[in-house]
Amino acid sequence: MDTELASALAIFSHLFDAMPQPVAVIDSDGNYVYYNQESAKIDAYPAELAVGHPLLDIYPAMDAQSSTLLQALHYGKRYTGAFQAFVNAQGRLVQQIHTTLPLHNRRGSIVGAVEVARDLKHPADEEIDAGAGPDGPAAHGIVCQDDAMQALIRQAEALGKAGVNVLICGETGTGKELVARLLHQRSQRAAAPFVVLNCAALPESLFESIMFGSARGAFTGAQERQGLIETADSGTLFLDELNSLPWPAQGKLLRVLQDGRFSRVGSNKEIQVSLRVVAAANETPQQMTTSGKLRPDLLYRLNVGQLSIPALRERPGDIPLLAEAFLHKHRAITGGRVKRIAPAAMRQLQACSWPGNVRMLENVMQRSLIFCETGDELQRIWTDQEAADPQPGHSTPASTAAAPDTQEEDGGLSLADMLSTYERTLLLGLLKEHVSLSEVARRCAIPRATLQYKLKKHNITVHRNAR
Repeated sequence: MDTELASALAIFSHLFDAMPQPVAVIDSDGNYVYYNQESAKIDAYPAELAVGHPLLDIYPAMDAQSSTLLQALHYGKRYTGAFQAFVNAQGRLVQQIHTTLPLHNRRGSIVGAVEVARDLKHPADEEIDAGAGPDGPAAHGIVCQDDAMQALIRQAEALGKAGVNVLICGETGTGKELVARLLHQRSQRAAAPFVVLNCAALPESLFESIMFGSARGAFTGAQERQGLIETADSGTLFLDELNSLPWPAQGKLLRVLQDGRFSRVGSNKEIQVSLRVVAAANETPQQMTTSGKLRPDLLYRLNVGQLSIPALRERPGDIPLLAEAFLHKHRAITGGRVKRIAPAAMRQLQACSWPGNVRMLENVMQRSLIFCETGDELQRIWTDQEAADPQPGHSTPASTAAAPDTQEEDGGLSLADMLSTYERTLLLGLLKEHVSLSEVARRCAIPRATLQYKLKKHNITVHRNAR
């Protein structure tokens, strides 16, 4: 390894270790010389086995043409916001947006390449298995005893066997992806790929090439590459956050649903596929069509079967089950010391409104375990301000009320209220300055999906052309 590259790694490796994104570095021979734990987690490949070995030995399905790291090393190519899809060591499809750059020494020679990636698979929008075996009542992984949820699971299993396209509606954090996986697992396509496309996570300029693939030369730097629709052939394509699907791509997707044909970007050659599409959205079909976010003819094709997941506040009986499941899942935070939830803490959980649903409940349970310093019982729940708003018909326990120093003595706004008001004013101002939601998200330094959540939280309506 080049001495300057070795010196740079000695300085920056601690920084790379702390980064939440996958980071990998190769030397002039194409061997990994740095490979952080995030890379190991996503690739399902131990870091200690990767370092010192050629990239192509670890990923035999790749070659010098398809590997962006090797393209940067051999030809000095630079990639910013590039998409790459590959199958990891466990056979899971990995989809990433990454930046890849050649590394030069003082003489200007290329001595290696570095890649920093962002996994497009967002944090799991799902509930967890309470511990039942694969043939047990919770084999589907959804923790519930609520009658409406039990009925939904039966409907999902029936629709799964029928093999039709399905639209799943529900608020953020209710478990839409887990229901989509259940549909796939119960279908005749269960042994084929289950491919996830988060419509809100991709830049609109890259969307069609990622979804439909591209022909060599279709645009600057374009290679012959299959898209996610081809990857999902014979299996299931899960379109998450359907209400963020770009309008131009909707017409091409409609044709895929109608006759199973499409063309890669920049190509006239038609490709035939057989796949099932499951879509999910945090809006109702009427809201999406009325606002112009979704073509009605596409909705009719997707909405052969529809499942509406109830919000967590609508099934309060599931809160204790989920809380206990999350306690079991995250008890390692306390070294296994905490074994149960105290009755007062459980009452706190049941009094919350949970606008972020199951995902928010899991986050709150993790935070509460972190701050649980002594004893084998979880005595207090560290709620979000939003979660602590009581449900209708519930009184808020004193332990969940706002602390005295967050409320002015004259009854004025709390700090949380003032911050919320400022955030709403800031968003309204930026929306007036910029038509594109992507640009607003960049100005705020947040993902587009987070921006959409905040707009919904503040009841800010955006017209269809502000995309």
